[in-house]
Amino acid sequence: MSRTRSEYRRDLTVAPTAPAGRSGSWAIAPATSADRGALAMLLLDAYRGTIDDEGAGEAEARQAIDGYLGGLLPVYSVVIEEDGRLVAISFVVVLGGRHFIDPVATAARKGHGLGAAAVSHSLRALARDGVADVGAVITDGNVASERLFRRLDFTRVGPWG
Repeated sequence: MSRTRSEYRRDLTVAPTAPAGRSGSWAIAPATSADRGALAMLLLDAYRGTIDDEGAGEAEARQAIDGYLGGLLPVYSVVIEEDGRLVAISFVVVLGGRHFIDPVATAARKGHGLGAAAVSHSLRALARDGVADVGAVITDGNVASERLFRRLDFTRVGPWG
């Protein structure tokens, strides 16, 4: 299945704020390799049944997490835990000299503000350290991600690639 993706960007010279809306009893923590298995399961849970579901199993999800962990910037990348379980991630990587949020994933319990909280935390940390802009790449038709990033003041700049 061939999917297209679009690039989105956000100007960080306008300081990001905490998202309005729901709050939860979760804790935000730095992403670490100690969470590898839980991160893989979160990716599987987040992508299952969505446009980004490639039918991957746990082994492929662990490989994907290893790839992300190898390139992420830990100071900006976070996990959200609730009741001892990982429920969301926002990773930050650098591609072609630009910071990107990649990936964002939330547990199947969508619509509780987890993605917005995780990405907002990453955005505030990037802005605090003087990063001027940040990008994201979203699969065209991933309505939930498109909505989330628009709500966080990202603008589509064109096709990715």
